[in-house]
Amino acid sequence: MKKQYITYAQGCAIAETGLWEIEQMEDDDTIYYDCPNNKLTAVESHLGVAKGIAAQNIEISVCPRFTLDEAVQWFREHTGIHIQMNSVERKRWSYDLCDINEWTDENGEYYNCIPERDGYPVFDSFEEAVSDAIDKAVAIFAPVEIEETEIPALSEEEYIKLCADSEQAKVYDGRGTYDLYVCDDCSHQIVTTYAVKGVTPFVIKCPECEGSMKHIATYKSIRPETKVLKWIRPTYNQYLKLSPYTRQHIENGGLILETSIIDD
Repeated sequence: MKKQYITYAQGCAIAETGLWEIEQMEDDDTIYYDCPNNKLTAVESHLGVAKGIAAQNIEISVCPRFTLDEAVQWFREHTGIHIQMNSVERKRWSYDLCDINEWTDENGEYYNCIPERDGYPVFDSFEEAVSDAIDKAVAIFAPVEIEETEIPALSEEEYIKLCADSEQAKVYDGRGTYDLYVCDDCSHQIVTTYAVKGVTPFVIKCPECEGSMKHIATYKSIRPETKVLKWIRPTYNQYLKLSPYTRQHIENGGLILETSIIDD
């Protein structure tokens, strides 16, 4: 499969955050750089070339030429922003941006970092969704914490309507299927299924080591003895006890695992 790279504009934006330095890249990576002698055209170069030009004090603007995966990893390591990809329906994607350093609720779940979004943008390809997420992550690489009072909960009447509307939404209906999540760090596995129609994350927090668990397979049937966790839409009383950002995930059509619920 051909590697998908971030755009030159995205590379410049990452460099301009002030959190990226040439030294963060490996010697065998390639980069883009601007050079006044080259009519400010973006040129691909090996890292050693860029370091050599920089050492000569020639004024150039150097920025990373990350693959999409490398950019996602960079945001996790240097900004604390986790790009959480969501499979909305078959072959269509959305995402959440989450702060992994501070913004966690009482259940250890990540908060949504962009409450101003009007619903979930949906894309026809995984790569388009990741690219859009990178654009948004650059814009909020140092997000200002929002007071919980700024995100009021829905009224019970509004929440009942939300639940009804969510069942009619044109999103993937995974009821009757089983998703396998596997942790990248400790290989712990869980199997989930949908109790209702809704949006679920592609990556979740591992309950064993707190690493990242990825959705790697979907099955139509499983062994009867397999433990299965359900993706649910909480009751109104349960919804009220969730963090503001988890509530917003629900309001945007999202589901949460039943293990995240605080008892009525």
